[in-house]
Amino acid sequence: MNNILKISALSVTVLLTVACTGTPTKGDQMLSHSASAKDIGKMWNDGNKLVKKGEKLQAKGERQVDDGQDDLKKGQDLVDDGKDNIKEGKSMVREGQQLLKKSEAEYSAHFPSGS
Repeated sequence: MNNILKISALSVTVLLTVACTGTPTKGDQMLSHSASAKDIGKMWNDGNKLVKKGEKLQAKGERQVDDGQDDLKKGQDLVDDGKDNIKEGKSMVREGQQLLKKSEAEYSAHFPSGS
């Protein structure tokens, strides 16, 4: 009989425990929601920080592209100027060589002995 009372008491305790744990209280629900809301809020803040950081990085990249394009234009202008100078320099060298030959020929014609 003692065993039956013990088993009955244990059964009632188990049933009450199961019944209590099966239905969370309003406070438990609030705590659960607040933890989830906190995680969601943190996620939003992290995302917002990434957006701001990304926008700044994007703006920096756009400035760098603009600067690079300006540098390319300046570089291309220098290359074009250099090519023009080479062309003009070659023309001057040809003209100078012709003047050298002409002056040497005239000198030889006027002063045949070379002295």
